[in-house]
Amino acid sequence: MATKPLPLDRIEIGEPDGFLVPLRYGPVDEEHRTLQEGAGIADFSWRGRLELLGKDRLRFLHNYLTCDVKGLTPGAGAYGFFTSPQGRILSDAVVLAHEDRLWVEVGPGQEEPIAAHLKKYLLADRVEIRSLDDMLPIVVLGPRAEEILGADLSSLGDPWSHGRISVHGTEVELQRRGLMGAPSWTLWVSASIAEPLVEQLISQGARPVGFEALEALRVEAGIPRFGRDFGPDNFPQETGIEEAVSYTKGCYLGQEVVARIHYRGGVQNVLRKLVFEGIEPAQGVALLHDGREAGKATTVVGSKGLGILHRRAAEPGTRVEVEGGGTALVEEPRR
Repeated sequence: MATKPLPLDRIEIGEPDGFLVPLRYGPVDEEHRTLQEGAGIADFSWRGRLELLGKDRLRFLHNYLTCDVKGLTPGAGAYGFFTSPQGRILSDAVVLAHEDRLWVEVGPGQEEPIAAHLKKYLLADRVEIRSLDDMLPIVVLGPRAEEILGADLSSLGDPWSHGRISVHGTEVELQRRGLMGAPSWTLWVSASIAEPLVEQLISQGARPVGFEALEALRVEAGIPRFGRDFGPDNFPQETGIEEAVSYTKGCYLGQEVVARIHYRGGVQNVLRKLVFEGIEPAQGVALLHDGREAGKATTVVGSKGLGILHRRAAEPGTRVEVEGGGTALVEEPRR
């Protein structure tokens, strides 16, 4: 993780899920309010990054992701999942198509495992897979994000679309970002120009925000995170992120299982928001319904959380018991 582009005077670093992140730059409640009312700026270099080059890159990657890759044109992007032969999630992924390469953002700690996974299937394919660590993803988000960027964003209307755009005199690869809980933009910049650009954005009114405020934002929006709310034990449909899976793209690794689940009635477990009533439980606490375990609270931020629940307990408005005492109201995620 590269924390240098953001101010270090008050930063607190931590490893909430085994990877190093800036937890906060100041009071979390103030950072959270910034994301609701202003514009925050966040270091996302804890996410893994890969680059694919070569003539066969689109066709090759298309065969290992749930989203449509082969149809991406330069400037387009997509969100999907790498899946195992058994249809379970190896990582989430954001794919950005350029004229001569693909950039792939994966879950934290997944850069090397996903690269190794893909290289197993490289036969006669003209594809090179390498790290993209030299490019840093800096995210500006919140209702004032576009104002702070001060750039013409009219060409980036589609989810995950991107292009070369000048931001306060610096040309960056700017990407419209989804699944954040607020209007969000990723500035892909080389490490050599990141620091002065971040300083310029802060001078325009952006406030540095850490991981804890970002977690609160995504829980409120009902957005699951790889490595916390879902992972290798889960099928794509359990996340509730429907746009991540194409059922018309044709074959890919794990496609037969994923399609069978879709066409034969869906999964037994689904993601839900949780509102804890009078308690603030620990992460991972068991949730009970009719005396039987129905799932776990995968993310807990104060009195709110997320969890993947068995369908018998997942109807919005249901109250589930929290192991150790208390209850939680089940809500439908609203992204």
